[in-house]
Amino acid sequence: MSTATEPSSVADEGALVASGLGLRTRFFLGAGGLLAVTLGLAIAVGSERAGRIAEAKIRTDLQAVPAIYEGYRDSQAGARERQVRSLAEEVGTKALIAEVREAPETFHDTAVGYAQALGARTVFLFDEAGRLLARSDRAAGEEAGRDFRGISWVDTPLEERREASAFILELKRDRALSLVASAPVVQGRGAEARTIGVVAASFPLTRERALELARLTSGEAGFLANVAPRGEPFEIAPLATTLKLADPALVRGFTAAGATPIVFGRGEAAGPMNLTVGGEAFVALALPIRSGAGETVAALVIARSREAELGPLREIRRSLIAAGLVALLLSVPLSFALAQGLSRPIRQLAHGARLIARGDLDVPLPRAGGEVGALVRAFGVMVRELKEKAQLETLVAEMQRRPGDVTYRGVAPRAGPGLEVGGLFAERYEILSILGKGSTGAVYRARDRELDDELALKVLSIEADSGAQAERVRQEIRLARQITHPNVVRAYDFGEADGLRFLTMEYVPGTTLRELIDRHHGVELTPALQVAKQICRGLAAVHKAGIVHGDLKPQNVMVMASGVAKLMDFGVARPRARQDAAGVVVAGTPLYMSPEQAKGAELDDRSDIYSAGVVMFEMFTGQVPFRGRDATEIMAMHLNDPPLDPRSVRPGLPEPLARIILECLSKHRLQRPASAADLDRLLMRVWVS
Repeated sequence: MSTATEPSSVADEGALVASGLGLRTRFFLGAGGLLAVTLGLAIAVGSERAGRIAEAKIRTDLQAVPAIYEGYRDSQAGARERQVRSLAEEVGTKALIAEVREAPETFHDTAVGYAQALGARTVFLFDEAGRLLARSDRAAGEEAGRDFRGISWVDTPLEERREASAFILELKRDRALSLVASAPVVQGRGAEARTIGVVAASFPLTRERALELARLTSGEAGFLANVAPRGEPFEIAPLATTLKLADPALVRGFTAAGATPIVFGRGEAAGPMNLTVGGEAFVALALPIRSGAGETVAALVIARSREAELGPLREIRRSLIAAGLVALLLSVPLSFALAQGLSRPIRQLAHGARLIARGDLDVPLPRAGGEVGALVRAFGVMVRELKEKAQLETLVAEMQRRPGDVTYRGVAPRAGPGLEVGGLFAERYEILSILGKGSTGAVYRARDRELDDELALKVLSIEADSGAQAERVRQEIRLARQITHPNVVRAYDFGEADGLRFLTMEYVPGTTLRELIDRHHGVELTPALQVAKQICRGLAAVHKAGIVHGDLKPQNVMVMASGVAKLMDFGVARPRARQDAAGVVVAGTPLYMSPEQAKGAELDDRSDIYSAGVVMFEMFTGQVPFRGRDATEIMAMHLNDPPLDPRSVRPGLPEPLARIILECLSKHRLQRPASAADLDRLLMRVWVS
């Protein structure tokens, strides 16, 4: 970079100094004024533009909120309907409903037990005429015989023999907004089938649900309700909100913005609107929450903070102001000799600030020493941080553009009737592609023609089609059905067709962690850390269901193009409570086996944490901690040999992360993290520079 100065007259400057008006004073006033004005303009332009960009971004993001809410609502409703349907299909439920002459205490005790099992606020039991038999939140016999016909979530199961769901607002005893799901109780089959009653359960929309919606929308969330009696003026009250919206100012701002008649009167969305809650400015959108009859019973408010959007710019502005003041003070003693040398890089920095304000991060930096050099270096650090943020955004966008289906490219599995691509299996499943083949069978991407939905179809291989193998697959789907979590693959059904046993499960477009590791000889630090955290969250859900996975390995982790990692394959998993009765069995994959698993001892949650440590070791280093000639030697190494320090394989690994991995690989389970949730919290503290 050229350092030539602009033409100047040394003689004239010398004359000016001699005249008594010192160059230092003139430079201080001129350069200081220029620097102050330049920085002020850059900050003002940047702040004004950033404010407009932030406002536009918030409003654009809020346009996606209705679709996000609908997806979340449908997902919650579907999950709750499946829970209630499973309850309605139990033999005990059918027998109880059929005996309508049972004592009220019997119905009430059953409803209370069902509510505890489902984690529901209230469970309702109805007879075939829609009359209430019992509800868990009332005394035995209270309201028994009350006619609920005319209510959609009671009529639909009785008349159409299918599940239903709706939102209800309860105000009599305490204020609660709940999602109620119902299912018919059907006795008999085929032409003899008869609907004999309905089972329904309500699940309150608590602060936890608000937090989930806040995470999905990258903002704050709250539920408001009209608690006034029918025909009375609106009385808006908060039911559940995230922390920043837990302020009476939310209701005042909602009302002042004119949202009440729009949402609760006309049943329409209101906003975007400006709200100030707790002294913080938000841009918010309010959506109506309707009952089964279409009446607006509550409102969902999603608010995005202006402060959060403008935070990074304000930090840059403060840094620019501080750096400018330092440069201004240091320019005084430099005087004449450095006047021209200092003015040029400062002007270049001011120009760079304007470019950044316009969103151009390719800013050329001048070469300079001394105090101006410090200013240049500080400016360079800020530019580098902005570029890294832009690269991260590009990476996320690129992941979202990746194709979702990875068709199997190995040796194709032996095809059965209808299992070729384009074929129809079991007179229901259209084969779209082959996803993979394992020791127990092949996995296909298929379309369920009855439900018009894509799913994964796992067909047992012919040579593996034994009674024991079938029982293992039954166990796999039975265990997987207990878990509903975004980081765990959901299982649907198990059946047999053309002499082949098969199961259907959630179709997860993407690739396995195994393929990612093999393709890149490990995974880059930042995405690997994200995958590790999601593995922990999936394990926490598995363990909460009382299950030990028992076969955690990269092949059993699917990574979607959206960046979501999912655990799958519970063929080795066992309920903790049954391990003693099942006997000692060494099952799993030797490379990822815990020491207690290698010697056939009882497994617990920390056995999976050990396997997670092996998976993390391989993700971050590109190799497993133990490798031997055969399975026996590998299991012996798990039992006896200390693992390598992962930094000896990948020196740049952060020391806290290496320490966490080694704790997971401790031979004694009590020295490992106590739970998958604890491991997740430890990983959250690892900072990647």
